[in-house]
Amino acid sequence: MGDLSLIVFTNNSKDGAAQALDVAKGLDRDGWIELMDYALVRKDEKGHVTAREMGNELSEKVAAASAGVAGGVIGAAFGGPAGAGVGVAAGALAGAGSTRLLERLVPDKSLEVFPDSLGVNNSVLAVIVEERYAERLDEEFQKVGRTARRELKRAEREAEFDAYLRRSKDKIRSIQDDIQAQLAKAQAATGDEKIKIAADLAVKRIELQARREKLEDHIKVMKSGLKSEIREMNFRLELVGLTARAGIATGIDHLHRRLHHYSDELENLIQDRIEMLKNEASELKAKAVQASAETKAAIENHLLGVELRLREERAKQQDSFEERLRQMKQWFENLHVRSALAQAEVRDKLQARVKAGQHAFAELRAQVRMRNREDERSWKDIRQGFSKAWRDLEDAFDQANRERVEKASDKSPGQMKG
Repeated sequence: MGDLSLIVFTNNSKDGAAQALDVAKGLDRDGWIELMDYALVRKDEKGHVTAREMGNELSEKVAAASAGVAGGVIGAAFGGPAGAGVGVAAGALAGAGSTRLLERLVPDKSLEVFPDSLGVNNSVLAVIVEERYAERLDEEFQKVGRTARRELKRAEREAEFDAYLRRSKDKIRSIQDDIQAQLAKAQAATGDEKIKIAADLAVKRIELQARREKLEDHIKVMKSGLKSEIREMNFRLELVGLTARAGIATGIDHLHRRLHHYSDELENLIQDRIEMLKNEASELKAKAVQASAETKAAIENHLLGVELRLREERAKQQDSFEERLRQMKQWFENLHVRSALAQAEVRDKLQARVKAGQHAFAELRAQVRMRNREDERSWKDIRQGFSKAWRDLEDAFDQANRERVEKASDKSPGQMKG
């Protein structure tokens, strides 16, 4: 997922935004765009407000009762019955804090072409798409209403991606639950019903694989963007004076934490796929035992394909761990900079934490290089080791920040005596 854009569409009709949403969904379905998120709000002739979000439908009652959420955004900011309108038509993302787009809409003066409140029989649609798709969608929307758009800032982009990540994981879990239910049903099925279940399972597994691969690709793009930002900030760190270094080091720290978070999500996807392929391989082996000679050959060919994908996923997991080691090395370098900038007492503590972390880093590197690729327990042990090492690094940075603030506070002038 690259840069993201917010497009806000307004129409002097309570159904106009819904029609625009149908256009966006059609373009998404045909592969012209990818719809990342949306929020639709409309007010009918009686002044009642209804709202819809991607992956969630809100009733009029819920929309009106939600005025207290996120500073009254859902109710009051839409000009609904809960209070005076501030104007969803001037909406934009507030950034991190909520995974729901409606709760992250706040007034944005950059979209001043819109009125200050949502009028009766009016509707508004806020859509998030990748920047490369924004112009195409904007042109389609302008055929039926007014639009404004802008690129999301980094904090907004992170919040939006986290929301997309949550929705994607929920959908993946839903498909997994369907597969498990079908497998249980197949145990008692016979004849045509069993054939139909097998066909349904094949379709579900293809959909599951496609969704995982799509989410995995988006995570990789986000990680690539974070790495570019880290390289740029490391370059700036070498050029600035001592007074500016602490702020840049803190920014690099934030980026490393996000990178670690996405690496963890990526490894969860890979691990889930490994478990799914292992289960599928077990099912095929059990079927092969009971199959006729002709059917057995087909099952064994399918099994070879599953085992090949299983090896590929384990290789990807290995690559991810190797990348984690490189990330940790870079973060240690940042921690060294932070410790060098600290006061003597804080510096000694930080350097001790760095040394302890480097020992853990060396142990993890040895485990990654020596572990048995087929031993799932070794994978889990390494992941737990990474989690502990990253938590220790985060604690070290947080402690450094707290003590830096305390030292600065101690140096500030005292109150004047009167």
